[in-house]
Amino acid sequence: MSSPTVSVVVPVYNGAEYLAKTITTILDQSFTDFELILVNDGSSDTSADLIDSFKEKDERVKTHHKENGGVACARNFGIQHAEGEFIAFCDQDDLWHPDKLEKQLPLFENPDVGLVYCGALIEFTNLNKVSKPSFKRKFRGEVFDRLIQQNMITCCSAIARKSVLKEVCGFDDDRNLMGVDDWHLWLKLALHCQVDLVEEYLCTHIFHGDNYSLNDQKMHDAEIVCLDKIAPLAEKEGRQPNWRLIKNQLHIRYAQSYIYTGDFSLAAKTYQRAYKEQSSLPILLRCLFYNWTPDFLLHYLQKNKRKLAN
Repeated sequence: MSSPTVSVVVPVYNGAEYLAKTITTILDQSFTDFELILVNDGSSDTSADLIDSFKEKDERVKTHHKENGGVACARNFGIQHAEGEFIAFCDQDDLWHPDKLEKQLPLFENPDVGLVYCGALIEFTNLNKVSKPSFKRKFRGEVFDRLIQQNMITCCSAIARKSVLKEVCGFDDDRNLMGVDDWHLWLKLALHCQVDLVEEYLCTHIFHGDNYSLNDQKMHDAEIVCLDKIAPLAEKEGRQPNWRLIKNQLHIRYAQSYIYTGDFSLAAKTYQRAYKEQSSLPILLRCLFYNWTPDFLLHYLQKNKRKLAN
């Protein structure tokens, strides 16, 4: 039996509530020459039985059961057991549109392309809202300098050459990267190959109230770890971006997020971190403003600003 063209890797951890819908959208692809590798990462719910039931119904489904090691470890496990030339990724609660593989795979006809992604709709289940991120901040070709500023590739949208994945040693399973381990991998890939893009929404990324990526402070810390880890790899390849400016801008983005959620003390500390990376008068003034202004007044100003905006 010949190897499939694509191996789809899905890490599974206590996802019984969402898994069936996710798996079905993958199996319903118009392009059918793939295997689906479901890696049960020590689930304590009924996920193990659920994925095994799909294995019994469709020969393309392969299941593996292992002790819990985290999502990056589970993805690496899937890559190690993959037989396809290309590896596609999907999380246990995200959804694929029927023509996703069919429309992305032709871009690999360019031998310099090692990673292909597409647009992803963002569904906020707690808000009953779906957003369409703009393609204006999504790029193709040599994307490292863009990608280092902010992750533009949703994991469920990505397909990579297995050969290039092995060249960069796959995902880093350091728990301090949890939530941004995919960004770290895309950056490593972008140092070694070109990236291409299908400018269509071919998948849906689901945000629940319990998504790890909704925890801003943990994500903030993880992104700094990511930058610190990628810096020596980039410099080895002759890339020398302004790391202090990149961290400065990252801190500013998170400070603005903390302000939006009303955590003004954390916002002040984050502006201070931004100022230490690259000093400027506007950042210093923001730092002083959020340090010295009483919280009750900041909440009052924020509330009335939102009223005016509406």
